[in-house]
Amino acid sequence: MPRYLRNHEIDYHKWDACISQSLNGNIYGWSWYLDIVCEGWDAMVEDDYSSVMPLPHRRKYFIDYIYPPFFAQQPGIFSAKEITETMCLEFLNGIPEKFRFIEMNLAIGNSWAPMAFERKELPDLILAMGQPYEDVRKGYSDNHDRNVKKADKNQLSIFKKAIVADVITMFRNNRGRDVANLQNSDYSRFERLVNAAAERGQCQTWTVSDRNGIPCAGAVFFESHQTAFFIFSGITATGRENSAMHYLIDSFIREKSNSLHKLDFEGSSDPDLARFYRGFGAKEFLYLQVRKNNLPIPWKWFKK
Repeated sequence: MPRYLRNHEIDYHKWDACISQSLNGNIYGWSWYLDIVCEGWDAMVEDDYSSVMPLPHRRKYFIDYIYPPFFAQQPGIFSAKEITETMCLEFLNGIPEKFRFIEMNLAIGNSWAPMAFERKELPDLILAMGQPYEDVRKGYSDNHDRNVKKADKNQLSIFKKAIVADVITMFRNNRGRDVANLQNSDYSRFERLVNAAAERGQCQTWTVSDRNGIPCAGAVFFESHQTAFFIFSGITATGRENSAMHYLIDSFIREKSNSLHKLDFEGSSDPDLARFYRGFGAKEFLYLQVRKNNLPIPWKWFKK
């Protein structure tokens, strides 16, 4: 049976060994990653760290609650053995009752939740690689194939050691204007996350410049468990006109198609973004968001 550990009780060495060996391991499970993206995190741990589950938590109005942090799409149960229905039920039922509200995104493969939890399926879009670029390219839609060819003629250039602040600026000045729930502190946290991943050789930040040498698109890719995670991107109006994001992602696939097994686009509930990712041949996989509301009235009503 899994047991609950407060953060200071967690053996980080054993934790990361479990993440390293997990059949469903991903970038979001590493202890250093959780330390940065979470305001605080505890854990459920089975046996001698054979299976683990992080519990990102906050406290507000004297109430402890579990929440999904930004930039950590799919934590959940990580294990070197097959994740079964029994395991999922034991881990989720074992969360202490002191957490009066729970909202968690669970990694692909965490497919069950107790009846006490509401559950919602969310889409992730993943491109299979691990093969020659030419074979991956065959999976592009006709529209994406045309856009990549168009971009090749626009005298664009790739810079593979870009500064994350440039990508953040492009995002904030364009699509980010409509994302009100990202605050200055979240962007600063993301910069720390990128720097920490880069120090470990698990991050690449690329930008695309137009024919005048002006950056017009950029993306941050994290790497872990033979998978690249398309974690963050930004594009300008010029970049859209020149199909710069098509060019950037295609260039990344060209370089990484043989060495990495997957490119995880992190999915999207936005139909336009989902269509864009599918255009590279990505397939949809579903992961669970679970929710349990034991808040006292009237807070319980507001959270409904």
